[in-house]
Amino acid sequence: MKHTFFAVFGALLAAGCGPAEPIDLALPTQICVKTQHHGLPVADCTIYVKWNADSFPGYDQPPGYFDAVFKTDKNARGCIKPVPEGRHWLVAIGYDSLYYPHDVMGNLPVTISLDGTVKLDTIIYVTEKH
Repeated sequence: MKHTFFAVFGALLAAGCGPAEPIDLALPTQICVKTQHHGLPVADCTIYVKWNADSFPGYDQPPGYFDAVFKTDKNARGCIKPVPEGRHWLVAIGYDSLYYPHDVMGNLPVTISLDGTVKLDTIIYVTEKH
């Protein structure tokens, strides 16, 4: 009986010592962009995001290389939230039917910080693919 008590007690203790459940804290951070080409909005651009990047990731990376993706709407605006703190790269790829060549792209490094820029609203200027 004594051994059974210790076995049950030990099993309960071991179960209680498992890894803690992750805490999901919603950050108040956000990045919003407008995509423009020659001063005009470019709708439906895809914005790829690489978190905590020290250097420009390039335009030729496969989509799976990036950590997040969002699109601009018919007004050329798009947002992503929450955003982790750090320096991130935004890479915009789109199509502008008004100018040739039609494929356009642009990039922008951004920094998000809880004690600095928490919410960013900016423009990504895109240009023809060369």
